[in-house]
Amino acid sequence: MKTIKPTFFIVGTPKSGTTSLFKYLEEHPQVFVPSIKEPHFFAFPEVKNTYYKTKIINNKPDYLKLYKQAKSFKAAGDFSTSYLKNSKTAQRIYDFNPQAKIIIVLRNPVERAISHYLMDYNLGYVKVPLKEIITYPKKHALFYNQYISLGEYEAQIQKYTQVFPKEQILIFSSNQFFNNTQKVLQNVFQFLEIKEDISINLGQKHNQYNVPKYSFVQKLTQSSTLIKLKNLVPEFVLQPLKSVLVDNNKPKPEFVEEKEFLTAYYASQKDYRDFVTLKTEN
Repeated sequence: MKTIKPTFFIVGTPKSGTTSLFKYLEEHPQVFVPSIKEPHFFAFPEVKNTYYKTKIINNKPDYLKLYKQAKSFKAAGDFSTSYLKNSKTAQRIYDFNPQAKIIIVLRNPVERAISHYLMDYNLGYVKVPLKEIITYPKKHALFYNQYISLGEYEAQIQKYTQVFPKEQILIFSSNQFFNNTQKVLQNVFQFLEIKEDISINLGQKHNQYNVPKYSFVQKLTQSSTLIKLKNLVPEFVLQPLKSVLVDNNKPKPEFVEEKEFLTAYYASQKDYRDFVTLKTEN
């Protein structure tokens, strides 16, 4: 029996629109999406060093089982956003499938850091102020890695450009994606060599900022069992529950000092937009 492998990898970065991209690709009839969106297989064992209650596929047979039904599809994806930061993942993916296509979505690193922190804070994973994490990186190393280090894009991208041909890598920004979604999706479809004239529901918003209305909701969102169930429940069922359990109208904190520090910190690094290979407005 022929081994079926994923043909493309959306490797990151977190909080840049990858969930929306996943949802849109899931609608495409020629794209196979595994039952576990982020298996993290190629970031194992390093990915274990985390505070997230994440299902990790840690062996090749189980990983390949995820794609055993992908034979009739033109493209099959792995959507693990841990793959960009992990320094060993690019070579591991190449060794597994040298023809694989790599998609990277980048976001302004200051905005990305704030968004990532707020997500974790609202889900109850972190209770330490962001300012303290920035000030004492060694004391809060795991959080610092998630919020600050993930925004240091140059070295992360370089790992992929060193092993994959440039025509197998597509990089665009979250601004491009959200300001010109249809255009970017058409480019993604073209890149993946799948049908382009497909109707995708762009009206549904995914992974928006929200605050739990009740403290018990934080515990629920961290339950590994409920995380599994959530992946099996259709979006139209989840939406009414979200409207009851979360507050979408609460304004985001300003983080004025934190933004000033992060802006200065990332100013010494190459502008994230310089890595973009997809040429659209924004």
